[in-house]
Order: sequence, then C-alpha cells, then structure tokens
Amino acid sequence: MEIVLLVKGKIPSSEPIVNIGMVLPNDKLKKIKISFSNNSLFDFYFNEKKSTIDDNELNIEVIDNKLFYNKTDTSSIKINTNASNLEDYILIDSLPVGRGFHWANKIPVKVLGNIIIMIKENNLFVVNQLKLEHYIMCVSTSEMSSECPTDLLKSQTIAARSWVLAASEQKHRELNIDACNDDCCQRYQGINNLTKHSIASAESTRGKVLIFFNEICDARYSKSCGGLTEDNNNVWETGEKKYLQSIVDSDTISRPLISNAIGLKSWFLSSPDCYCSPKMVPESQLHKFLGAVDQNKSYFRWSISITQSDLINNIKKQTDIDFEYILSLVPLKIGSSSRIMTLKIEGSQDGKRKSLMLNSEYDIRKVLHYDFLFSSAFLIQTEFENNIYPSLFHLKGAGWGHGVGMCQIGALGMSLNGKTYSEILNHYFPSTHLHTLYG
Repeated sequence: MEIVLLVKGKIPSSEPIVNIGMVLPNDKLKKIKISFSNNSLFDFYFNEKKSTIDDNELNIEVIDNKLFYNKTDTSSIKINTNASNLEDYILIDSLPVGRGFHWANKIPVKVLGNIIIMIKENNLFVVNQLKLEHYIMCVSTSEMSSECPTDLLKSQTIAARSWVLAASEQKHRELNIDACNDDCCQRYQGINNLTKHSIASAESTRGKVLIFFNEICDARYSKSCGGLTEDNNNVWETGEKKYLQSIVDSDTISRPLISNAIGLKSWFLSSPDCYCSPKMVPESQLHKFLGAVDQNKSYFRWSISITQSDLINNIKKQTDIDFEYILSLVPLKIGSSSRIMTLKIEGSQDGKRKSLMLNSEYDIRKVLHYDFLFSSAFLIQTEFENNIYPSLFHLKGAGWGHGVGMCQIGALGMSLNGKTYSEILNHYFPSTHLHTLYG
C-alpha cells in the first residue's frame, strides 16, 4: 500500500494526494463501523486482493492483534473509490475529534477518496487518501461554519492549503501521514458540513497559496488571538518567521504596553476595539459561525476560578507531582500577545518547598485546568481564606488558542465588515503574496 507524503520545501505544480490520519494508534480504538453511500462505487482489497462485500457495511475490529472485517480475518484493508462527485462517500461511524481539548468528542464523519485500515501498536489505524482540494474544502468548514461570509471561507481555505503544503512540522511523520484529522494539525471532519456556498468559496481559490520569498508559507491560525497575535518562535520550534510576528488585531488601536504590570492588567480588564472583539462579532451571533464541535462561550475575554484542590488534582493527573498545597503561580516569560510561555508553580510537597516549571503555552493550558484553558494569556489573582496559601486562583484571560498567525474570529470580524480575503490574509500574514500553483 504505497503512501507518498508531501515534502517540505517542494512546491507542487499539480494537485497532490494527501494522507490524513483519521483513527490514530493513540486513540486505542479496537472497533469501528464503516458504511457506504453506494458500495458498487468502491473497490475492496483484503490481503491486497480485490474482493466484494455482501452488504453496505463493514464491522472492523482488532482481536488479539489481528484485523477482522465482518468476522473475517485479514492482514490489511484498502477501499478505493471510483466515485466522481461529492455525494459518494465512506461513512466512519465514530471518529475521535478534539483530542485532549475541552471539546473532545466522537462524531460520525463522511469522507471522500480512499481508506486504508491496518493495525499499529495493537490498535486500529485508519488513513484517508484523497485529493488535496477535496481535503481543503472540508477543512474550511470543519474549522469554521459554512454560514461564514465568503471572504472568511476563502481566507481559511488558502491558509489551510498553505499550511499543509508547507509541511513545516509533519508532526506524524512516524505514522507515514501528512496530517491527522484534528486540532493537533487542522480539523478535517469530511464532507459533513459542506454547502453549495462553502464549496464555491473553496473552488474559487483552487491552488492558491501564500508565498514568502519563493516558499509556501507555514500559515498558522487559531480561533481567537484576544486582540494580539503571537510570535511564531514563542510557540513552535520552527524558528522566527517574518510573516508570523505579533500584530495588533485592529487597524485603529495602537499596541498596548503589556511589558509592565499596570499595562498588562489594563489589557486583560479592557475590551479594545479589535476585529475579534464582540464589537465586531457579537457573542450572541458567534455560535452560528463557529465549527460544529465548538462550544458557544466568551473567548475574547474570559474568566475562570480554580480551587486549590482542583489545581492540585489536575497537576497530579498531568505531571504525577503531588503537591500538598500551591503557594503561587509565577509567570516567568510572557510573549508578545500577553500569553504566558513559562510559568513557575510554587508549592509544598512532603513538608518542603517544591516548584514546577511549565515551559510552553500548551502545557500551561493543559496542566492548570482539567478542561484545558482557552489560552495561556491570563492575569492571575489569588484569594485567601485565613490560610497561608490561596484558596482560589482567579484567571482573567484573553483569546482561544496559541494565537499565532490568522485569528479566525478576527478574520470573521474583518469579513463581516467588508474586508476581502486578500486584505484579511495581508493583515495576518504581512509581507506575503498570493500565488496559484495549479488550475
């Protein structure tokens, strides 16, 4: 079963095939059910030999490190499509999404293209092979709603196409896939959310990517920057990139002075006139523009209170360090977007002072709260109740996600206020230009 991956630094002249991991070994799934819009449109290969199936459904499971379909054992399964339109699909009944995040769930997903099923680490491993343009149009409406304005969908499509073709990180190279189906890479939930409007938006940008000095841009994005985007090198180990430096998500306000305590507090307690703010995208309307698995909450400015016991329990769960109590949370490094990049947790263990260092925005979000914090951009306030240690930690936060590159809600705000997709992309990825790789 040949799999050819995208290559970092290689610019394709024709539409490539991409390989997307749908069920990963770490999901530890032993069973899935797959059905078809019309099984006569697909070729089935078991043990690499062409075969047929009697009905429209495959029940696939791993038993004692052996692969079975409809109770028949096989060493491999590949399903090739002969379909020519978007109405012919393969349905995977229960697919993990939002792995490790507060929106984690399982959903049924309809996919185009081919499916490869194998065993890896004694678990199911499922790969979807499909045309890049089919993949990208699905990413756009998995990340954001198909109800979004045309220029937002065009911006999202071009950013997603650029990101996957840049192949900057290739996080799952050891699995021989270009990307996974989830937020770890970029969301791909099949054709579930496609509409005529979203399909037309994607097709109108066919082959378009962002270019910086003859290279496809590593076009990162997150849901809400909170008013300031972050420098790429503070989040990703891919070096400084001029087009991924921090910007203010506004054309009307100047950069806030977050380098001092007063300025930082003022930033978190204010609601500046940014593209991702409720002034541009009212929170009462935001839900209809978000992705299908997203929760409708306040993301531009948010607050959460964490009890001493909850904090101790989550730290133990994530790090195996069992504090008796936490004395303080101390930011040691703050990025250009106000996101904390290094946090020192000070407390007591076995009657002695103990400290724990968290060295990434991701770890900070994961370790501090069982639901995974929206971002690491927050102000810390403590509350005492006749104790030597705080009883509550109040976090006043901004944004949702890592904050690098395009702010999706900000791009939505720009499009709702008449900005074109080229203006949106120039705002979030300065010094880049659009180029069409193929027609």
